[in-house]
Amino acid sequence: MKNLVIPAALLAIVSSTPTMADSCHASKTINEEISTEGISELRVNVLAGYLDIQPGVADNVNFTGRACTDEDEWLSFLTLDVERRNDILVLTVIIPYEDHDFDANYAYMDIDLRIPADLQTKVKDSSGDIVIRGVSVNRVDDSSGNIHIDHNKTSLEIRDSSGNMEIRDLQGDLEITDSSGNIDVRNVIGTVRIPRDSSGKIDIKTVTGNVTVERDGSGDIDIQDVQSDVEIGSDGSGGIKIRDIKGGVLIGSDGSGSINIANISGSLLVEAKGSGDVSTHGIEGEVSLPR
Repeated sequence: MKNLVIPAALLAIVSSTPTMADSCHASKTINEEISTEGISELRVNVLAGYLDIQPGVADNVNFTGRACTDEDEWLSFLTLDVERRNDILVLTVIIPYEDHDFDANYAYMDIDLRIPADLQTKVKDSSGDIVIRGVSVNRVDDSSGNIHIDHNKTSLEIRDSSGNMEIRDLQGDLEITDSSGNIDVRNVIGTVRIPRDSSGKIDIKTVTGNVTVERDGSGDIDIQDVQSDVEIGSDGSGGIKIRDIKGGVLIGSDGSGSINIANISGSLLVEAKGSGDVSTHGIEGEVSLPR
C-alpha cells in the first residue's frame, strides 16, 4: 500500500516580541489534532526542545509545539510533518539545521503531546528533557537530556547517550543501554536488564523479576528489594550494594570498590574481585567468594 502523507492543518501564532525565555525572540505555536482510527502504533521523531507525553481525553493524538528561534524569518522553516504508513502514524518535527537557506542562530520546538494511553509508541529525540506519564511508550532513543518516565503501561527499551534518567512504576520489562548519566529505577513489574552502562550511578529498587547489569564501566551500583535473582556481569569501578533479594546474587567480576551484600534468600557467588572490601550479612544460601 502506498504511503499517504497527510497535510498538517497548522494553527500558527507568530510573535516577534521577546518571550519569557531569553532564547525565544520569535515564536509560533503549532496545533494539530489527528485521528488514530486504524492506527496501532505511533512514532514520534523530535529534535531540540523538551517533550512531554501524557494521556489525552479522547482517542485522538493532540500535538502542541512551541517553535522558537532568533528571527521571524526562520519560523516558517520549523514545521510538523504528519504521515500515515498503513497502521503506523509518524509525527516528525522539521528543523532544517543543514539547509543553506536556514541561518538561525538557534532553533528548537517544545512539545506537549496527548495520546491514547494504550497506543504503542516509539520516541526518537536528539536533545532536551523528556517527560512521559501514564501511556504505552515501548522504546526511547535519545541523544542528550534527562528522561523521566512514570506509570508506563508496557515494556520499555531505552537507548540513551547522556543525561540522567528516572523510571517509576513500570508495567513490563525494562531494558536500558546508556553511555553516561545516573539511572534511577523504582517499582518495576517485570525484569530489569542493563546490557551496558559506561558511567554514572545505577540505583534500582523494588523489582518483581530478575535484575541484570551485564557491563558497567564506572559508578556505584545500588540494588534493593528484588523478588528474583540479581546478576552483575562485570563492573569496572565503584561500590556495589545489594540487599533484600529473594533469589540469588552473582557477580562475575569487579574491578575496584567495595561490595556489600545483605539479606539474600538464595546463594551468593562472586567470581573475581579486584581492590576493595567484601562484606556480607544474612545470606541464607551458599556463599562463594574469591580468595
